Amino acid sequence: MSRKSKPAPGHASRGFTLLELAVAGAVIAILAAVLLSRLLRYQELAEKTAMETTVVNMRSGLRARVAELIIQGRTDEIGALGRENPIGWLDAPPANYAGELDRPGQGALRPGYWYFDGARRELVYLPHRNRHLKPGPDGTKAIRFRATAMTRQDETGPAPVLAGAAITPVVPYDWPVF
Repeated sequence: MSRKSKPAPGHASRGFTLLELAVAGAVIAILAAVLLSRLLRYQELAEKTAMETTVVNMRSGLRARVAELIIQGRTDEIGALGRENPIGWLDAPPANYAGELDRPGQGALRPGYWYFDGARRELVYLPHRNRHLKPGPDGTKAIRFRATAMTRQDETGPAPVLAGAAITPVVPYDWPVF
């Protein structure tokens, strides 16, 4: 025989009070906001890492192209690499490559895409998640790269000697995600 216990007289059992429910809701909302902020930061970090990995791959392709020209005895053509589209040094263009454009309007391009500015001979990346990217001197949040020939002074002559090529930012960018 089981007996159910009854609350003492004057002490009725009750659920959450409205105040307890509001406090629990506020705690959940704060945790959700912190998690969302972290998620967005990690997404921005992932985009920055993907962009920088693409640049590293282009640098590897450039080194291979320079080595190929040296092996073929065509070192005089290394200087011309600065006029080429660096995407051509990759096995395949990135999925987010919009193509070669001559002075495109910023509004015409989608964020998160690369394009080659044919008029300036610059490879441009337009970040999608750019909350922490500091704008460049022109006020935009576009990151521009250029391939340039590198020279060194030869001890035997007055003229500089072509030493290779590099891909460098046109203006150093500051993207401190963390």
